[in-house]
This record gives sequence, structure tokens and C-alpha cells, in this order.
Amino acid sequence: MARLLAIGGYAEQPLTEGWEIASTASGAADDPTKVAALGLEWIAAQVPGTAASALRRAKTWDLDTPRNFDAEDWWFRCRFASTSSSSGANATKVLKLGGLATIADVWLNGVHLLHSENMFVAHEVDATAALRDDNELVLRFRSLKTALEQKRPRPRWKTRLVEHQQLRWFRTTVLGRMPGWSPMVAAVGPWREITLESRTAVVVDAAEITTRIDGADGVASVALRVKAKAVTRATLIVGDHRFPLDVKDDGAGGFAIRGDAKIANATLWWPHTHGAPHLYSARVALNADGADVEIDLGRVGFRSVELSKGDAGDGFEIVVNGVSVFCRGACWTTVDIVDPNATAEAFRAALETARDGGMNMIRIGGTMQYEADVFYDLCDELGILVWQDFMFANMDYPATDEAFVANVRREVGGLLDRLQSHACLAMFCGGSEVEQQAAMLGLPRELWTNAIFANVLPELVARWRPDVPYWPSSPSGGSLPFQSTSGLVHYYGVGAYLRPLEDARRANVRFSSESLGFANVPESRLIERLLPNGEAPFHHPRWKARTPRDMGAAWDFEDVRDHYTALLYKVDVAKLRYADMDRYLALSRVATGEVMAATYAEWRRRASTCKGALVWFYRDLWAGAGWGVVDSNGWPKAAYYYLKRAFAPVAVLASDEGLNGLFAHAVNDSAHDIDAELEATLYRHGHARVTSASRGIVVPARGQTEVHVDAMFEGFLDTTYAYKFGPPGHDVVVLTLRSKTSGALLGEAFYFPVGLAFAPDADLGLEATADLQPDGAWGLTLRTKGFAQSVAIDAGDFLPDDNYVHLAPNSERTILLRATAAAKKPSGQVQALNAHGPVRITVRS
Repeated sequence: MARLLAIGGYAEQPLTEGWEIASTASGAADDPTKVAALGLEWIAAQVPGTAASALRRAKTWDLDTPRNFDAEDWWFRCRFASTSSSSGANATKVLKLGGLATIADVWLNGVHLLHSENMFVAHEVDATAALRDDNELVLRFRSLKTALEQKRPRPRWKTRLVEHQQLRWFRTTVLGRMPGWSPMVAAVGPWREITLESRTAVVVDAAEITTRIDGADGVASVALRVKAKAVTRATLIVGDHRFPLDVKDDGAGGFAIRGDAKIANATLWWPHTHGAPHLYSARVALNADGADVEIDLGRVGFRSVELSKGDAGDGFEIVVNGVSVFCRGACWTTVDIVDPNATAEAFRAALETARDGGMNMIRIGGTMQYEADVFYDLCDELGILVWQDFMFANMDYPATDEAFVANVRREVGGLLDRLQSHACLAMFCGGSEVEQQAAMLGLPRELWTNAIFANVLPELVARWRPDVPYWPSSPSGGSLPFQSTSGLVHYYGVGAYLRPLEDARRANVRFSSESLGFANVPESRLIERLLPNGEAPFHHPRWKARTPRDMGAAWDFEDVRDHYTALLYKVDVAKLRYADMDRYLALSRVATGEVMAATYAEWRRRASTCKGALVWFYRDLWAGAGWGVVDSNGWPKAAYYYLKRAFAPVAVLASDEGLNGLFAHAVNDSAHDIDAELEATLYRHGHARVTSASRGIVVPARGQTEVHVDAMFEGFLDTTYAYKFGPPGHDVVVLTLRSKTSGALLGEAFYFPVGLAFAPDADLGLEATADLQPDGAWGLTLRTKGFAQSVAIDAGDFLPDDNYVHLAPNSERTILLRATAAAKKPSGQVQALNAHGPVRITVRS
């Protein structure tokens, strides 16, 4: 049933207080009475939560203390008074359990109400007969390790992703069960909300709401089934518009309520990079049994989403409201791997940071978990498209087992029902790397997939969300699912496979739902918290344990980063780490950002075959140099800022076309043409201005303008230093895009014809001044005499809106600082990569 935010006459009692937890050996007790006889030591627990979150809260366990949470039975209990009795003696009392991980039983006052073996299924149980004035609710979570040891049919092929192949039989997350790239902390417990709901007046048995676009109009369709003695009137209210609904007695003690709302010239919902994510409130008002009742259906948006494969059928392009959208963003990870049910505030902070970084798509991969309702609500509000995998990854799932398939149908049907009204949903995908795993093992094509991905999932998507495209696996398409010239790919050519940067063009990527995985170095303040007492990172055991790697590989992703650091900055990384750890850290931070920015500049070109790419991944699972572009606390790393500039809705990008010279690509995702001035300036030795030229251009709405930079100048300048007739005439090219009407800076790109290995400049002349703005914010103004490379801002408890910026010679730039704590004014320093030392921030009031 569609998620109903509120129903008149319903009263909800959250069961969040008074919980306790204890563990036993597997199978030590099979009901609450036997648990009582064991004399267990109970500690306080938080629900929603997990066994790990309870132990962390009690300070008896942390991520550095290995514990197999799947090896024990875990018991949760609480006592509560039934306040819902005030709703009336005839009310139905429903116990709602949002998610139980993973093999769970539920008792209320000694009465067994439920057995569940699917973490991803929400349950509603009629608890009316079992309730008393004072109640005890007990939950048991059986040992998954014991269940895995039971004999079952073997898979047709094996994966290295998890340690136990029989995990494929259990509907639970593999997150926390994957050695090598996530902390081994399995989710066990009541990880979603538990509430007691008292239902009086109208009882809503079924609810559906869908939206579509009809020409210039938006259409919302609603279908309800309610139990009542009489329903005399029903109205669908969308925004300020009211529409009567058809009410029919279904002859079975209920009423079917249906109808459409057609809003003329509806304001469309857009991803934030392309427009405003407009939403309308939706609710049904009805009169039932003489009382007025209102049913809140949440907010809906009008938009269309299509998947275009192109004329040749080998493309992959997401089209929103008839407009091709270059999708960019990252693969989502849980906000807290120990307690996967994040708060609304934590979700908002994470998603606003993603939105502010120019990300217009988030992928929830098959190795993760379905997120809470508030996640999708916020993506609707913030204009972030959601690519939703179903929770399948890398394994040979038992698609011929009827019970397993029935379990999958219940799980996916419930999810799609819950998500049926969200405008943000852009793609449903069968799962992660199932086809790829089988294909890479050399198995025949008929073993790459099964009926779940070919039949069950697409049928359910067509039933519940026909407006959202479906794709069978990530990756999939072409002669081999991991080859990039057709369909959907996971692109790690630049990245794990150590290919040159030019490979991003050579690969002819269509769409990459994973790409560019690097061990991204966090800021110093996180390193200091992770490794106290001045310990050095990289080969410290605690640091190394948190460095991601692929199972079975003789390298990890720090080795990948070191390869590109050496390539870009012409250094011997091993010697540098010995001699100058601070310099090694500084280069390591920016190297991955430079690689990501260069790759996206390639992919966003008008001539590129690529129509979207997502970074692996958004947020670290724990403190360290993880794949995330933000760290485990949500603080942006250097790579985030490089991507923010590359992802900007209006931007100028540079591409080296070799003997054909330098090209500028002005990109405009907005709905309006931009009248702009493009300027190209060449500098020598980071100081001397060689020459400059400008040209007026119009960048079309949701389009691009390509400019041959060489043609802007009189005479031959060898802008890319491709011909090499003598020493280079310049080492920095700055492309600046400004509005012709206001002069505002719209975008800036730097190109380095002889590479990024700039020697320290003793005459850089870098200054940093912080001033209080009229609105109470702080502005940090950076000024420099010479070219300042990758200027890193450390402003204490203030987070800069941009960071690791290049500055042209004799230029200045003001960057806003946002307070992250109670500090009244910023303090700290800035450090250019090509400077001899840092510069203190001067604060002026």
C-alpha cells in the first residue's frame, strides 16, 4: 500500500523507549520463557537499531574490535503501556515492524505473532487480542551463521564478494559481510521503526497514487479501498486543486474510491541541475460514517523519465521531460554502517552536500539496503534522481526455488508500493554485478542471468512503476557486460586498471553506474582523530585495515592512487613518503580529484558517447582513505570539490585535442540561453601573461557550445604543446566564462600543457583574508601574484563552499565559509601546492 503519511482517526504510538538487549549462544533458547531462565545480562538498546549500535552505545564494542554478530542469537525486549486504548474499545490495534534483520521472531505478552526471514520486508500484525494495559514485546534474531551451515543446493558459480556462498538464500544486506571493502559489522536487529497503531473510523485496506504527464497537463490518479459502513463523498486535493472522486460499494464491506486530478499547465518536476524540483501536496478528503476523514498521500511531482538506447540500440541515455540529462553523482552508502536507520537530519545533511556538489543522481547499489522513506522524500525535494538497484549482488540466486521467489516478490512488491509516488525515481535495476560476475568467470551466456532478473523484477516494476525504466543488471549490455561500448558499464579503466587518462575517451562509455574508484585521502583533522599521538598513516595497521581492496587482489586502492599521483606530479611516491609525509599527503589528496575532474570533462563534451557516470562512492563507511568523496563524518574531501566544479550546471571545460589544439566546451543545463564571454589567457612560468583573447558566445539552453581556442588567437601558439618546436611558450591556460550582461563568473577551467608538476614558487604572493559579510556569513578572499595551484583551505570549524582551487596570476577570489560548530570566527591557514609553506588567514571584522 502506498505510504500514507496520516489517516484521520488513526493514532500511532512509537515503541522507541525502554528497550534492552542480550545475546545467547546460537539455539540456547527458543522462546521468551526459556530466555528468562538463563539469567542473561541485559543492557539498554535503542530501537530502531542493531545489536552493534547497542554495544557501541554501551561502549563495550567498536569497529576496531572484531565480532561476528551473525554467530549469536540476539534478544530485544521492552515493556510498554498501551496508550492506544484511548482511541476506543472497538479500535483495531496493529503492530507495525518496519524491518527485522534478519531471521526474526516476535512475541507479544508471550503470544508468538510473527516469523520473518527477510530484512527488507515491513510487517503489520493485528495485535488486538494479545494487547494488555501493560505489555512485553520480545524479539529474537537467530544466528545467521548457524542457518548458513545448513545444507542447501550449491550455486552454479561462486563469488569472492562474501565468505559464505549460501548467503544467496537469505534476503539480507551483504553490507558488513564483505571482507576487503567494508567493516565486518553485520546488521542484526530491529533496524527500522516499530509502532503500535490504533485504527478507528475508516480503515484503508489499499491505496495507490500515480502521476503522469499528458501534453502540458499533469495527471494524478488515485485508487483507494476503505472499510466503512458508508462513504458519501470523496475529493482528491492536489496542491490548491480539488477533484471529485468516484465512490462505489464493493459489496464486501468496503468502498472503492477512484479518480483522476488533471492540472492544466502543471509545473514539472526537474532534477535540480536542469530546473526546479516542483512538488504538489496530495490528499483525499472523504466523509465516512458521518465523519470527515482526511488521508495524507504526501507530495507528488509531474515528470516523465525514459531510457533511450539510440538508433543503433547500444546507447544508454536518461531523458527527463523530453530532455537528455547528463547524470552525474555517486553510489550511495549508508550514513552509519553500525546503525543503518539514519535520522532525518543526517539524511538531509548528506543529501544537501551531494546536491550542493552538483550531483543530480544517487545510485543505491545492490550491496547496500533500501533506504528509509525520508531519503526518497528528500531526493524529491532536492531534485536528486535516484537509481535504485534491488538488493542482489554478485551471487547466483536460487531463482528456481518457489519459496525464495515468493519471498522476493513480497519484498520487491512492498518496496515498489512504498515508492510508487516518488518523482525522484529514475531507474530500477536488477542488482549489482550478477551478470558481470558470471561472465568474468568464463561461464556461458545462459548462466549470466535468471528468471528473477529477466521476468519477476520487470513484471513487478511494470505493475507498480511503469513510468520508471528497468535494467536487468549493473553492468549489462553488449558482447560482455563489463565492456563499455554498449549499454551500461562499471568503468574502472581510469582507476583500478591503471589505464592512462586518454582511456576515458577510447573506451566509448555509454553510461557508467560505477566509476573512478580511488582511496581518497581525508583531511588532516580526521587523520588526527583516527591515528592519535602523531602516528603516521598509510602503513599503520589501523589505517591499512580501512583501505579498500578487492578480495584476492595483491594490491589495494592506495596503490591505484599512488600510480596516478606519480603519473600527474612526476614524483617517486615511495621516496616522497619517506622524505616528506606532508607533501605526500597533499599530492595524494588532489591527484584523485584531478583525475576525476579530467575524466568528467572528457565525458561531458558534446562529442562524447557518455550520457552519465556515477563515482564509486559517495561516503566512507568508516574513517580512513576510503572510496568516498566525503569522509565518514560527512566532511568533503578534495575530490568532492574537484567534482563540484566538473558537475556544475553551467561550466566551461577544456579538452586537449592533440595536434588539433585546445578546445573549450561551455555547458548549460539551465532552461535559458546564456549570452556569455569566453576568455582564454596564456601564462609562462606561472607569472608572465603571454597573451589573451576573448569571444562572445551563446550557450543554448540545455546544450553546449564548443570553441576552438587556437582559433581565438592570431597566429600559431601550440596551445597543447603538441608540436614541441622548442621550449613551451606557456605552462598555464586559463579559460574563463562570464555573463555578458552582469559580468558574473559562470565557470573557469585550467589547462596545463606540460603537466601539473610545478616547482615551489618563492614569489607566489598568496594572501588570505576573512571578512564578515552583511548577512552574517564569512567570506574568505584569496589573492595571489603568481599562479597558485590547488589552494587548500583549512579554516578550523568553518567549511568552505569551494576548496583546492587553482588561482590565475594576479587574481583574487572570495569563497564563503560556513560554520560547522559554535565558533564565532574562522581561523587557520591556506596552502598552495606550489608554495613553500602555508599562509595564515587574516581575520577582519
